[in-house]
Amino acid sequence: MRLFLISLIYVTSMFAIVDIASIDFLEKEEGFSGSAYGSFQKKRGNTDKDEAEYGGRVQYDTNQTITWLQGVVEHDEVSGITTDDNAFLHLRHIHQIVNPSWAMEYYFQLKQDKFKNLSKRQVLGLGSRYKISDSPLYGKLFFGLSMMDERVKYNEIDPDEHNYRLSSYLSYKLAVNKTFELSYMGYYQPKFDNGSDYITSSKAEMIIHLTKVFDLSYLVELDYDAQPPYQISTTDSRQKLSFIYRFGADDPLSTYASTLLCDTKEASTPAVEEKLEKKKKESDSEVWKSGDENLLLLADGSGTYTSKTGLYNERIRWKKLDETKEEGTHFFVLSFVDEEGRTLRNENYLYNSSTLVGLRNDKLKVFT
Repeated sequence: MRLFLISLIYVTSMFAIVDIASIDFLEKEEGFSGSAYGSFQKKRGNTDKDEAEYGGRVQYDTNQTITWLQGVVEHDEVSGITTDDNAFLHLRHIHQIVNPSWAMEYYFQLKQDKFKNLSKRQVLGLGSRYKISDSPLYGKLFFGLSMMDERVKYNEIDPDEHNYRLSSYLSYKLAVNKTFELSYMGYYQPKFDNGSDYITSSKAEMIIHLTKVFDLSYLVELDYDAQPPYQISTTDSRQKLSFIYRFGADDPLSTYASTLLCDTKEASTPAVEEKLEKKKKESDSEVWKSGDENLLLLADGSGTYTSKTGLYNERIRWKKLDETKEEGTHFFVLSFVDEEGRTLRNENYLYNSSTLVGLRNDKLKVFT
């Protein structure tokens, strides 16, 4: 049944959207990830129609930075008449400051849309982001505020513009369960010198994780321009059903490419020695206890958390960050993940040779 649903969506509506939910640090493993899609349709006979939409996203994560580039191109024709012609490109870099709740954002964006009379809209921005809430039960809430340089070139009679805008946004993301996710993004962008000239955008998205790499997305979007170009409507709305393939460390294509590259290299050790080394690595582990709570940390960066005599069992990933000023003490980040490897929450810990100390639910936890 699931395979049939995936096939049906692929044939009838393989559209994808730009991710609207703000991305947090350590949600993904360090390295590249992203998504890609394409939709093409050609009809001849009683209906003369051509449709094309394609795009994608590439992202690179480290412990303290997130950088991504995403783009979308769409062009539709009916009986030789263009009915849709737009393109969008967005580059953003987020850098952690002070602590994981605060970050600086730098972004550049290009957009053209023939049916909004936009020959080119170029945006350059700089600002900050603050994580208001991070709760496994109630979700993550972000607030962003930036200064934006906007340059607009129109296709027809409207004069070109060079504006300075204030850009603020609220972003919310809630993982209802392992397969169902809700997101919201709302922007408000007034001019510095004319508050009555403003742009707002609201997007709500529902995502169903069909498999580890395939997602089904339903997007509702509403845009409003208080002073649009001549003969252009102030309001645009759309609904979109999306079928998305996400690539990263564990998807089949990336795994195949990595395996292919590894196979081209000469093996450094015999197969028997590789198996023994792998077994030794997997067996190298530490168990930390605090009352009826246990943390099992494996040498490969994975592990499990159990409490109440095994009634609760969660998977974790852990990373050691920079060493603190006190010699022998390290800063650790523990990421609690679901069965698909998606981060549910992060917790910070200090570690020395005999003690692991962390803050959980406003309470200090000491593991030995």
